[in-house]
Amino acid sequence: MRQISLNIASKDFNITLDDEFADYFEEELRHYLDDKNLLTIKALLTAFIQKCYENYEQKNELSSILGNIDKALTHDKSI
Repeated sequence: MRQISLNIASKDFNITLDDEFADYFEEELRHYLDDKNLLTIKALLTAFIQKCYENYEQKNELSSILGNIDKALTHDKSI
């Protein structure tokens, strides 16, 4: 576990994350930090909207894949 400190709108927050996820989180977070390594409210909202959209796309893609698998299984009775 690793602790990460964030400064959002001039307020400090400490979060504890699994080591592997912490590496991924820090890499993603770099896209939204300003030149002073602060996270603005606007950047936080942008990040939230972007991640929601990514989840939306993944959900649709998974639904499509599952639909294709279901079609394949119902058409191939030998499985």
